[in-house]
Amino acid sequence: MYQNPDKSICEKMKKRLNAEIQKPKIVKSFFKTILAEGFEGASIAKVAKRMKIHPSLILHYFGNKENLTLALVDYVIDEYGSLLKNFKSQDLTPEDRLTRLLEALWSREYYEKIHVAGSFAVLAVSFRNKKIYGKVRELYRVFKKFLVREFTYLIDHRMISTNNPEQAAEIIMTMIEGSRHFRTFIVDDDGDDDREEDRIRRYNLGMIEAARQFLKRKD
Repeated sequence: MYQNPDKSICEKMKKRLNAEIQKPKIVKSFFKTILAEGFEGASIAKVAKRMKIHPSLILHYFGNKENLTLALVDYVIDEYGSLLKNFKSQDLTPEDRLTRLLEALWSREYYEKIHVAGSFAVLAVSFRNKKIYGKVRELYRVFKKFLVREFTYLIDHRMISTNNPEQAAEIIMTMIEGSRHFRTFIVDDDGDDDREEDRIRRYNLGMIEAARQFLKRKD
């Protein structure tokens, strides 16, 4: 039976386009379901119900929950990766470059890019799944590489005192992650939106100053 090759190609392109549209939607809905139900409770059936689609469509694209989780980790990596790629500092003086870097790392955009509960869920699962663990490690590796590049520039221009950019990157990463988690349980815990906004601003300024003092300290 004759089959029009052009029609076959069009059908394949349509399926690929549908996948490109549907898969990100499913991943984002999975993330929202995790926030609402926790990772263990975020079943494919509940994701499908949230999206008002049949579970078989999710299984068609991802096969199982593990693959869906891997896609979610890729999504998280891409979201944070976009922050690093969009960081513009080439035309700044060394002093302004340091200031913009620290302000970006403790910015609302960085803090709210991925809900901290979702980050906790991914980290918890990573200890039980080697593939996810590897992806999380890659995320931190890319982040560290970015900071090492920035700190090396600042060292070369005598803007910071440390002579070990890798160690400095690791310590700043620890400060960022620690303050992000701490802020969730302590600083954000206030029913008054105006007071909370002011507390967050003052907290972030304090962390920026602490990071600046660490980087400029004399060994």
